[in-house]
Amino acid sequence: MYSGGDTIVVFHDHGGHWLDPLLKKGFKHVFCAIRSGDYWIVVDGRTGGPVVQVVAGADYDLKSFYENEGYTVLVVERGTGLRLPLVLSNCVGIVKATLGLGHFGVLTPYQLYRRLKR
Repeated sequence: MYSGGDTIVVFHDHGGHWLDPLLKKGFKHVFCAIRSGDYWIVVDGRTGGPVVQVVAGADYDLKSFYENEGYTVLVVERGTGLRLPLVLSNCVGIVKATLGLGHFGVLTPYQLYRRLKR
């Protein structure tokens, strides 16, 4: 049985955005997974819009799976609600909205990583 937190944030290099060459290695894309009821649900702001999908049962150690793939993974607490009136329609904006974060200066996956590590 998985015993970690109910939300993980996953950072990696498989972005596909035209700004990828300017982003820090290992932090070109971000998505999150939420353990809800009996399932892990991924919310991923891929190019073209958000993708929401059930990816595993709640007892699956999804954090270790992504770490074994070479991704950087953080276990985080979700906020109580969106604090931004507007959200960028990119991977960072979608994760921030999903987590209920209202940090205006956080625009890139690496900035989000640094903010969440505090």
